[in-house]
Amino acid sequence: MFTVVKILELLPKEGSLEIKTLEKMLKLTKKIERTRLKIAIDALNKLGIVQKETEDHIQKGDLSNTIFAKIRCSSKGYSFAIRDDGLEDIYIREKFLNNAWHGDKVLVRINKEALKRRSPEGIVLCVLERSKTNILATVKENEGKIIAQPLDERILSTIELPQDDSKYIVHNDNDNIVDIEIKKFPIAQILAQGKISRSLSLSAGIQGDLEILKTKHNIPQLSKPPKVALKKPSDTKRRDLQNQKCILMKSWTGKKSPILPALYSEPYQGGFKLWIHVPTVGERINFGSKLDEWIKIKSKSICLGSSWESILSENLLNDAKLKVGEKSLAITLEIVLDKSGNCKSTEFYLSSIKPAAEISPIHLEVLHNRKPKARLVPSKLKPIKEYISTIEEIVFISKLINTQLISKGYIQLDISIPVDEIYGDLSFEGPGSNYEGWNSTLDLTDPQSILNILCIFSNKILASYLDSININYIALSKSLQEAISLNDIIKSVLVLDGEITLDEEGLISFNDLMTAASNNTNKRIIDKLIKNSIIDFRYKLGFNTINDINSNLTEIKEAPWTSPAFNYADIVNQLILFKVLSEAKIEEHKLTYVKNLASIDSEANILNIFTKTQLSMIDKHCNDSQIRELNNNRERAKAFRESLIAMIQLRCVQQNLKQRTIGTITGVQSYGFFVELEHSLAEGLVHVSSLDDDWYEYRSRQNLLIGRKNKKTYQIGDKVNVVIEKIDLLRNQIDLNIVSQEEQNSDEAMQVLTQKATAKQST
Repeated sequence: MFTVVKILELLPKEGSLEIKTLEKMLKLTKKIERTRLKIAIDALNKLGIVQKETEDHIQKGDLSNTIFAKIRCSSKGYSFAIRDDGLEDIYIREKFLNNAWHGDKVLVRINKEALKRRSPEGIVLCVLERSKTNILATVKENEGKIIAQPLDERILSTIELPQDDSKYIVHNDNDNIVDIEIKKFPIAQILAQGKISRSLSLSAGIQGDLEILKTKHNIPQLSKPPKVALKKPSDTKRRDLQNQKCILMKSWTGKKSPILPALYSEPYQGGFKLWIHVPTVGERINFGSKLDEWIKIKSKSICLGSSWESILSENLLNDAKLKVGEKSLAITLEIVLDKSGNCKSTEFYLSSIKPAAEISPIHLEVLHNRKPKARLVPSKLKPIKEYISTIEEIVFISKLINTQLISKGYIQLDISIPVDEIYGDLSFEGPGSNYEGWNSTLDLTDPQSILNILCIFSNKILASYLDSININYIALSKSLQEAISLNDIIKSVLVLDGEITLDEEGLISFNDLMTAASNNTNKRIIDKLIKNSIIDFRYKLGFNTINDINSNLTEIKEAPWTSPAFNYADIVNQLILFKVLSEAKIEEHKLTYVKNLASIDSEANILNIFTKTQLSMIDKHCNDSQIRELNNNRERAKAFRESLIAMIQLRCVQQNLKQRTIGTITGVQSYGFFVELEHSLAEGLVHVSSLDDDWYEYRSRQNLLIGRKNKKTYQIGDKVNVVIEKIDLLRNQIDLNIVSQEEQNSDEAMQVLTQKATAKQST
């Protein structure tokens, strides 16, 4: 399977490439695959996307007037191309979509420039890469043909199915859901063609819901991992730290949950010395092997609530895991901090450790609630009594570093889901593996929240280190959000009695906005609005951008390496770090290992520490193609997680269908207002058409709906009584109705009568 974007990535920036070489690079071994490539090249040549220098050689065409983008469609038929360069979106009329579907990567040419407030308009020249190979749909018969209608209304197409798929047509809406494998995408007037691979059901419990969501978000259904022997890490050149009583901090309890680092700290020169011991995974894999390819395709471990779909094979997960009381191999980062949490120096090295204890949320909760000068040790802390001072020091260090990170532009929001059995491991922070441009507020009773802060800091340190020695790696980065226009959020803060100060241009610094939100009683509502404006982290090549850990820049950048059982990018960066620590050499003295190379404060100007073969290995894993795949998988995993949380919330709400509950208005629009329900925290919509007691007008400045006659208002932050009318599990929608004032008065009167009757009986 190849795509246009893959072909373009493999073509050199200058000069041509032999087609036979391209076939080898794409691993096309069958005649039919090579024939399809020839057809694709001929089509791309006619479009000018590639150029045939000769019959056997091709090169990139002139793409200077084209734009790489992703298609975003709406259920109403409006489509936009979201540009990769972040500039203004391009409106695409349906006739110019060229059969592109929602989420597809496309090449666009602008045919109408932007005028006044209108977006520029464009034409899709070519679909570079399809976002979906499987879709959820319902099946029906139409004029003798078997047709599938995608459940995602943003896919503006139907799929033609073979006649034998008619057996999947059922009349029960809960069971009329199928997983369709796309065999041919639409072209010109010819419909897309597919084949039903399996039927799905909303009545099949938790596992059924998971299978529906996996199909919806194209989570790969992989076979068992290949049976290959793992590399055995060497014991040589490792520092023996087994006498150090380091601790493990873990909140997850699910099967196959990702392995996590160990920690240790002690006072040092008026500040602290902190050790972060990361499980070594990169050392155990032969890169380019079948196991490496298997892990790369999965790319991210997926939390299923009470269990995990790990990117690591079971034997690799078990071998790399740090275990209490057992010798374990790690890559260690040693950090010296001053009393304010500023980084003074760091050093990386290979190590062997023996964790002494595992700290759970129960331990931290008891420790957090313990009186400062209490002499007695609570019973729940007695098993870890000798490690209490270390834990308290690590907690204190995490608070210092957290303050440092916030000052550098890291954003924290208080909108995490509650710790509840129904969410399982989804309730807890994934240390050093966040998909989004924000983190949950530091929770001193959650071990992984503390560990997350330290992992982020470690990732920043590795980025600084690799930048300083000019080694390529996979970076995770985002722009700082310093002074941006946040009109809707500003209006909401003012409505909720927040105090904010704007400059002459009507702007506010992001830090000032966060401060205003932190002092507001409706902080959760404001944080949810802020979340929607935050730029996500994205993977990119990290080479040659100087990034001092203590400097102030316009970009936040990390080199993720502390979560090798969570992300493939961490495994790649860990391998690069391992190569630096074990194999790097100075060009003038090729037989001498570099001393003190692992120290970030080294003043040596090392321009070439690897051989060409070693650099070639790094380039195979740090390239544009790899970055594209990582970003695609990152977005897919994020969407799956959000859908799973929403599905769990909707299942909770479903138990109270047609019942009344209390909620808080979190957003107001001309068509109605959104209400976050208590307990479940799910959001539903009260449509303006259901407000039949008056005619309601929308006032955007005040962020409210107001009745023309009775002047009744519905404004953000208001508490309302609602009835849960309808739930759509597949579209993540809840329809709500307001409980009328008459019904509320009737309920209150009934409560008074019941209370009087109860009091009379008791006397």
